[in-house]
Amino acid sequence: MTPNILFPNILSIENLFCDFMTVEGIVYALSGVNLQLQRGEIHGLVGESGCGKSVTSRAVLGLVDRKHTRLKGAVRFDGKNLLTLPEKEMRSIRGKRISMIFQDPLNSLSPLETVGSQIEEAMANHLNFSRQKLRRRAAWLLEKVGLHPDTARQYPFELSGGMQQRVMIAQAISCSPELLIADEPTTALDVTIQAQVLSLLKNLQEEFSLTILLITHNFSLIAENCDRVSVMYAGRIVETAPARDIIESPAHPYTRALINCIPRSGARLAAIPGAPPRLYAPIKGCPFIPRCPRGCVTCDEMPAITELGEGRSGETRFGGSRSVCCHYPGGNLELRSRREIPRGAGEAGC
Repeated sequence: MTPNILFPNILSIENLFCDFMTVEGIVYALSGVNLQLQRGEIHGLVGESGCGKSVTSRAVLGLVDRKHTRLKGAVRFDGKNLLTLPEKEMRSIRGKRISMIFQDPLNSLSPLETVGSQIEEAMANHLNFSRQKLRRRAAWLLEKVGLHPDTARQYPFELSGGMQQRVMIAQAISCSPELLIADEPTTALDVTIQAQVLSLLKNLQEEFSLTILLITHNFSLIAENCDRVSVMYAGRIVETAPARDIIESPAHPYTRALINCIPRSGARLAAIPGAPPRLYAPIKGCPFIPRCPRGCVTCDEMPAITELGEGRSGETRFGGSRSVCCHYPGGNLELRSRREIPRGAGEAGC
């Protein structure tokens, strides 16, 4: 499909709010998410479990229970706001133009149908192919993801975890989507298989001109596989930058803390103190205050998004601009008045 030059960002999430109605109360899962995906990039979305990554992806695809969910904002795909489209039109987009790889392939694949029939079913909903052509394309897709065509006759429970994930990838690219959302695609896989799956995604991205949103909680997967990265915390995007820049010089304290948690040879494994906030009430200030070594009185007010200009990796074709949601981005903390006293100044080393 010819790219739409009027909308260089294939996906633009603008001030997205998502609230869930539960028996315990309202869960304020997303609080003003802003995220732009450029065509052809692999964009990483990273953060701890429960920060809103999967909710964001499901809101994009309309996979939320509308009866018990409040959505506000805009999710623009090729200029169309997906939040306002009727379900019939969303079904024509979901699976064909935007596809998704879910976390657990064994729970996403039916145990009662063969692998081939499930890939064929995904295509039959969108492509006007004969049964014979669907079968041939399913076999071709299995070869593309590194599986033997005869795998089409097997059932998911007969395959290893890595093979199941490859089947999910084959199903996801079966209709040649423009945008692929990979939600924790390497969960429960060993390190070797993780590398194989991510290498496969990168190869397919280049061959099929895909745009990929790679969702993960593992920062070590980001540097080698993503062009740009957005860091998410408590339902907000707190930093966006080219992958190399965000690894070498994180601007948000939470980003720095996540990078410090990456295991290193001979070093003691670091941990972020405390836990992410429970989102049963709107958060007025910076949500990272209780865990931040640089938290100040100023942080009782929500920081605005600050544009930091071009990063050091300006050679990337997806732009080197950086943004951060922090009163004191980077390593500097300047006290602007006597009232702005760091929280726990004697303990945190502000």
